[in-house]
Amino acid sequence: MQSLSSGSATYDGLKIPSTPSVTRKGSEAGKKLLFLQIRVFGATTKALYETLCHKCKDRAGDKDAFPDYRARSNILPQKNGRVPVAFTLACCSKHREPQDSEYR
Repeated sequence: MQSLSSGSATYDGLKIPSTPSVTRKGSEAGKKLLFLQIRVFGATTKALYETLCHKCKDRAGDKDAFPDYRARSNILPQKNGRVPVAFTLACCSKHREPQDSEYR
């Protein structure tokens, strides 16, 4: 297995948070992993958003997360020096009170 490198640190893969869309837990045994956390803030209020707003939670229920990652497992091995990560912001920033015009 090749490794990701950043400066003097070398990693075998990336660990993303488990969300409703990432239900399978990968094995961390014997791997040096880089941990990914995406924090979303309102551009106007600078408020940290960690959950769906009330409007989106009523629509999606408790099955969604904010942000929601898209992967088969929470451990992503690197391939050809890259680790593709996809995530979704399933909540409109204009739903927030006081209103934010966008996320940052």
